[in-house]
Amino acid sequence: MKTLKTTSIPEVFLEWLVTSRLDFIKDLVSEKPLRYFSAHLPVMATWNDRETFPVNMTVKGLGLIPKDEKLGDYTDLFEATIAEARSMSWEESLLKRVKAMQSLYRDRDNFNPEVLGGLEIFEGRAFKNLTEKPYASLLYVGMMKTEKGLQYISFQINGKVEILNKDNIYYRYLLAARKLFEFDKFHLYQPDYPFGYLIHVMEVKDKTPWTRTKKARS
Repeated sequence: MKTLKTTSIPEVFLEWLVTSRLDFIKDLVSEKPLRYFSAHLPVMATWNDRETFPVNMTVKGLGLIPKDEKLGDYTDLFEATIAEARSMSWEESLLKRVKAMQSLYRDRDNFNPEVLGGLEIFEGRAFKNLTEKPYASLLYVGMMKTEKGLQYISFQINGKVEILNKDNIYYRYLLAARKLFEFDKFHLYQPDYPFGYLIHVMEVKDKTPWTRTKKARS
């Protein structure tokens, strides 16, 4: 396992997060059977030292965040697209909603590689832990397309968590990104999202498996 003390998601992992989202959207438009969206649904671990089993694990929907100078523009675009979609059937609006999301994900340089973000739904154990100890570990596992075909990819991101209120511009973006597809079949509709999260990257661990015949990683 290779540990990187970094505040930025390494390029190989960033590329996987971006291309996985684009592939998922392509499958959605093509009406293909939807696969488990591993690049969006890492396992999140939080801590409560007072418990017998101090680690709480849950699956969280998390995504990349636009750079600060682009955040307002994409928030406005997503909100305008949602408003326009209300004047037609949800199915008829799919291509407009997809086009808005693709305009962001087609350029990796649109994103701030130092943060990830998501919405809180249930205010359960993970949320309570984060209000007391605002640190979390995320474990991503999936498949990555390479010149040699599909290969496993796995990595852990450790970061400090910032809880966002509804008046925060990052919360506005995260809510708009969610609402673009909230009635599509891969989402469970939720009536409210009381808070949002920003996860500021502090450390990345490369956990991608390799053959033991090769020299062990540092």
